[in-house]
Amino acid sequence: MGNVLTGQWKGKSNAGSFVLINLTQIGSTILGRVSVFESTSIKNGAASYWTWSVLNGEVDDQSRVKGKTSQPSVHDKSGGLLTDQNLGALMTESGTEFPTESLFYGKLIKETALEIKWKSYYPSGGTRKDKIIVEKKAPNGSRIKHEKMTWSDFKNFALSQKDGLVYRGQARSWRLQTSFHRTGHADLISYLDEKIPELEHHINAYSEHMYDIKNDRSLGALLNLAQHHGYPTPLLDWIKSPYVAAFFAFQNKSALKKDGSVSIFVFDERSWASRAGRVAQLRTPAIVLRTIELPGFGNARVLPQQALTMYSNVDDLEFIIQENEEFKGQFIRAISISAAERDVAMRDLSLMGITWGSMFPGLDGICKQLASRHF
Repeated sequence: MGNVLTGQWKGKSNAGSFVLINLTQIGSTILGRVSVFESTSIKNGAASYWTWSVLNGEVDDQSRVKGKTSQPSVHDKSGGLLTDQNLGALMTESGTEFPTESLFYGKLIKETALEIKWKSYYPSGGTRKDKIIVEKKAPNGSRIKHEKMTWSDFKNFALSQKDGLVYRGQARSWRLQTSFHRTGHADLISYLDEKIPELEHHINAYSEHMYDIKNDRSLGALLNLAQHHGYPTPLLDWIKSPYVAAFFAFQNKSALKKDGSVSIFVFDERSWASRAGRVAQLRTPAIVLRTIELPGFGNARVLPQQALTMYSNVDDLEFIIQENEEFKGQFIRAISISAAERDVAMRDLSLMGITWGSMFPGLDGICKQLASRHF
């Protein structure tokens, strides 16, 4: 049966609610969480809120699903849990009540589209029906249109850039996605509750610095360290130097596509942060995409790489960024440079002092630098 349902699904219901479902399939069992964003009329206008429910169900051999969701918690539009007082005011002013549970059933209509119908039950004895088609982003390339440049053009471009931009270099035009979401998984709460404690235990047995995942800064530092050593996290690295980003785009010769191009993404972090802020909630039903600077406990690579970290609980980062743009390229753009220019680019970067040895202090960097030079 596989785990075709595992991942993040989103869509808009017939009633106009935005629905985000993070699913995990284990055999015939499906588990996850459902975020629903809704608006309602109140005396002085409208109020928007999120509801957040736990989902349990099953799937059969014909990819038909059924199950139920729990009584939801209710959150403000930024994802913060409403106090009892604020929840009571919302219910009084709008006449809204929240379901005690919802039963759902549906079917997979194609590999990336799931049709779901549900019936919700309310404390007053009333019921409500709705349906939706939610879709999962298919694995494919970046949706951002790339500007073609020569290496010489890029060097001139880099010198002309304003402060507040960050960069990311990739060997190909893969779409922007955290390493956690690249695994196909999406339920970050299960990840934090079930997987990260084991990671903390093993790293603390090795590390001179003791990490504490109950502390947000320490948790962030642990994830940052783990990501740089190959463990999937909901973090995406950006770099403050366009030249260092170019190094990471070109460095892995075997990853370059013959007759292809490398990608360098440019993100206006300062403008984005002025709107979104730099504080990232981990346990929230709301969509989160924030840039954050994490402490580098035990992570010697942070400073030489001039890294800045993006945290997100969404699979499709590019969609979220572009949906918030008032004009094309306001926050993000991308550049492609022919992979055939690798040798020239790597020589120039080496003369700038940007090498494996400088980017990865220690034995790993030394060996990779000499392997690149010798082979």
